[in-house]
Amino acid sequence: MTGARRIAIVGGTPAALRKARAAGFEVVWIHHPRELAADGLAEVAEALLTDYREPAAVAELLAAVHARRPVERVVSMIEDGLETAATATDALGLPGAGTGVVGVLQDKLAFRSLLAARGVDPTAARIGHTEQDLREFVDTYGPAIVKPRYGSGSIGVRRVRGSGDVPEVAAWLREFGLHTFLMEEYLEGPEISVEAFSYAGRHVVLAHTAKETLDSLVEIGHAQPAGLAPELTAAVDDLVVRMLDAVGLRDGPSHTEVKLTPDGPRLVESHNRRGGDRIADLVHEVYGIDIDALAWLWYAGRTEPVVPGAPRCGAAIRFLTAEPGVVESVDGTEAVRADPHVVDLHIGVAPGDPVHPIAWSYDRSGLLIVRGADAAEARERARRLASAIVIRTRAHDTAPPARPIAAVAPRPDRLLGPAQPAAPAAPTTKR
Repeated sequence: MTGARRIAIVGGTPAALRKARAAGFEVVWIHHPRELAADGLAEVAEALLTDYREPAAVAELLAAVHARRPVERVVSMIEDGLETAATATDALGLPGAGTGVVGVLQDKLAFRSLLAARGVDPTAARIGHTEQDLREFVDTYGPAIVKPRYGSGSIGVRRVRGSGDVPEVAAWLREFGLHTFLMEEYLEGPEISVEAFSYAGRHVVLAHTAKETLDSLVEIGHAQPAGLAPELTAAVDDLVVRMLDAVGLRDGPSHTEVKLTPDGPRLVESHNRRGGDRIADLVHEVYGIDIDALAWLWYAGRTEPVVPGAPRCGAAIRFLTAEPGVVESVDGTEAVRADPHVVDLHIGVAPGDPVHPIAWSYDRSGLLIVRGADAAEARERARRLASAIVIRTRAHDTAPPARPIAAVAPRPDRLLGPAQPAAPAAPTTKR
């Protein structure tokens, strides 16, 4: 295909590659040789099989490819590929989100500092290293969240309800290996996410997603539409648009988490990718918008900005859980799959697999996506059908070892950030 338009995609699935091809692109795929789905190779013109989590190395490889036959963009739709895509974008001088944008979005302290400096969101934030740091923050700002400076999927996130929680949380941080952590003022209220798409700096909200979380703060359910009142919708959308302008994101999808506090909407974090947890599937069911396909068409210059219409239905995701232990059996799946309202059912465990207490997103045991006449019906149906799937476990023969950060994160160094010195504190307003 001499002369074909070419795009480089970091990570991702065969389905995403097919959509990029359908938009008219010849694809250069960068993926880890032990992680890719092999059938994706049939969808691409070239494959660079390497660890895509190594930004500098991938940028060097892509420079050689680009010198021979140029690519128009380097894009990733997955969290672990965003930094690499940004590094290559800058190195090759291509349009798209570079390290300036992605660095602010992935560095949670930089994100908080920028938003406070621009008057977008005043949430208090500090870097901590010790129990005393945590105690001083809680004494000043009240209930808090501690989390890695980098990361996603709720890994390493803990709530501190007050000074009485400080010793236990500090001990957990040490055991987990989180020697550098971000402390944030706790934002009271329900959480939603905002799925948006940016068209040359014009930010369009595609959907609002209502969320349910466990005590561990890991999400257990999503539903669309979120059912926000018009005034609240306007306030949420204005906040997200001002944030996207502040960080400099101009093109492509974004996924932003927002808390609906008594004082109005406040930002949690944002990402220059579509939402994980299959949230994009909800957008497709409810609004008929395929975010991946939209992205490739926009990058190819083959579509005008798309604005969502009224919701066609409701849709919900429910995550499956099980008692910690070793899986003995999984029952009830056939009857659930036969329900005409089920969009998809994914079982993530099999007999013999371990089940851990749910500390982050990958500890969940599967998911169910259903549709309904509206969000309430879909949410209730998802709960009912999920409860019909029984994952039986037995206790571990021996006590499972503690799981430090190195055991659950492929790049623990990226979650920790620099050990010393602490980064400058974000401007904050004491309550």
